[in-house]
Amino acid sequence: MTPDSSSASAVPVSELASMALAPVDADAQHGADSFYQPRRAAFWLLAVLIFNGLIYMAPLFFNGLRVVPVTALLGLLVWALYTWAFLWVFRTFELLEQRPPAAFALAFAWGGLAAAHLAVLPNIAIQSLAAKLVSPEFAAAWGPALAGPITEELLKLVGVVLLILVARNQFRTELSILVVGAVVGLGFQVVENFSYTVRAAINFPLEDQVTPVLLNLVTRGLLSGLWSHAAYTTIASYGVAYAVVRTARPAAERVGIAVLFFALAWAMHFVWNSPWLEDSFTDSNLGLALLLVVKGAPVLVAAGVLWRSAMREQGSYLHAMASYFVPERDLLRDDEWMRLGSPLERMRVRREMGRQFGPQARRLKHRLQRDQLRLVLLAATYGRGAQTRRHEAAIRRTRARLDALTAQAKLS
Repeated sequence: MTPDSSSASAVPVSELASMALAPVDADAQHGADSFYQPRRAAFWLLAVLIFNGLIYMAPLFFNGLRVVPVTALLGLLVWALYTWAFLWVFRTFELLEQRPPAAFALAFAWGGLAAAHLAVLPNIAIQSLAAKLVSPEFAAAWGPALAGPITEELLKLVGVVLLILVARNQFRTELSILVVGAVVGLGFQVVENFSYTVRAAINFPLEDQVTPVLLNLVTRGLLSGLWSHAAYTTIASYGVAYAVVRTARPAAERVGIAVLFFALAWAMHFVWNSPWLEDSFTDSNLGLALLLVVKGAPVLVAAGVLWRSAMREQGSYLHAMASYFVPERDLLRDDEWMRLGSPLERMRVRREMGRQFGPQARRLKHRLQRDQLRLVLLAATYGRGAQTRRHEAAIRRTRARLDALTAQAKLS
C-alpha cells in the first residue's frame, strides 16, 4: 500500500526532521529472511556449534542430577525464572517485538551452549600460559581477567554476527541488533551461573543442596546480574549495530566504531574479573556488595546510554515507517504516532489511563499500543496486505472497546 500525498500532511510538522534520519527502505516490501536458511553457511555453523555445545553441557546437568538432584532441579527452576524476569523486562519495553521468537531462541542457545562451550579450552590455555610465563600466583589472581574478556566477548559477538548473516534483512535498526546481543549475553550468563551452582553443590562442605543455589542466586544473579554478560554483549553489539545500520558512513569509521565498542566491553569485563579494588573493601558481606556495585555501575551506565541511543534511532525509524505505511488516523492517531518510538512515554500513558479509568482501560491501552507497534513493524517488513489485516482489525476492535469504556466512565 502506498499512501497518497495527503497522508503526509497528517504527520506533525515538528517530527518531519526526525523522519529524515530513517528513510523508507526500498526493499521493505520484499519481505524478510527467516532464520532457517539451509543454503547459507552461517546457518549451519550456528546450528552445528549450538548442537556441539548442547552435547557438552548435557553431561554437566545429568551428573548434577545424579549427585545433587535437588540442586540440579532447583537450580534449573531458579535460573529459568531468572531468565523469565529478564525477558519480562524486555517485553515490558516491547523489545521482544523487534524479532521473531526463533531469533531469541537461537541467540540464547548460542550464548548458553555454543559460546559457553567454545570458551572453556581457550580460557584454560590462557591461564595455563600465564602460570608458565609469570607465576601460578599471578595466574590465580589475574588469569580470569586475561582469559575471560578475550575469549568470551569475542565468541558471544561471533554469535550476533552469525545471526545477522543468517537473516540479514531482519536487522534494519540498531535496537534490533542490540536486543539480540543482550539475549546472547543472557544465555551465556544463565548457563554459566547454572554450571557454577551445580559445581558449588558438588563441592559444598555440608550435606546441603539448597544453600548453594541461594548463594549463587544472590551473588551471581542479584548482585552481579545487571552488569554481567548481557550488559557486556550489549556494549559490544552496539559497535556491530553501528557498522551494519549506518551504511552511509565511511567503511573505516564503521569498522573503527565496531572495534572501539568491542574494546570497551573487553575493558569492562577485564576490570570486573581483575582483583583491582578488592583491597579497598572489607571482607564482610557489605564490603563485597559495595565492591560489586563500584565495579559494575559503570557497565550498567554504559549499557543504559547505548540502549537509549538505539531506542532513539528506532523511534525515528518507526515514525518514518508509520507515516509511510499507516496513514489512517483510526489506526494510529497523531498523539500515538508521537509516542510510537518511546516505550517510557507509552508506559506513562498506560499508567495515566489506569489511574483515570481503571485497570481494564490500562490493559486495553497496552493491547492497542502493542498491536500498533506490530502493525508498523510488519508493514515495514512485508508491506500492507493480508499479513497485517489481523492487527488492523485488532486495533479497531480494541479502540472501540477502550473508547466505550472511557466514555462510560466519564458519564458515571
